[in-house]
Amino acid sequence: MPIVIAQQDEQLSDVMSLVAAHQPPVLVATTDPENGDLWFMYVSIGCVALQVVEPLPQNTSIGDLYRSASRSSFLTFRIDQMTASSVVHAIEPQHVRHHAGYTTVEASTSRTV
Repeated sequence: MPIVIAQQDEQLSDVMSLVAAHQPPVLVATTDPENGDLWFMYVSIGCVALQVVEPLPQNTSIGDLYRSASRSSFLTFRIDQMTASSVVHAIEPQHVRHHAGYTTVEASTSRTV
């Protein structure tokens, strides 16, 4: 299964473009901005058997989708660029344990070579 890694504040439409580039379903991974937990979502796009729902607002982030999806088993959603609805299943947050001496590196503060 392909994995798409995204920053939690990335626009949902941008992340769904990456999902569509792979053979869905896709596992989308991001992090909780408050505690660094890993958030995983099982996403299947373009499900023609699903009822077509109203598109989510343009400014919806992938983090927003995770928070919404985590309230139920599955969430049917749609972005404006897609004619068919999609479905997402949020997997329970995964706590990341850091071993002594290792710290996390935020992408925004890491140096590029």
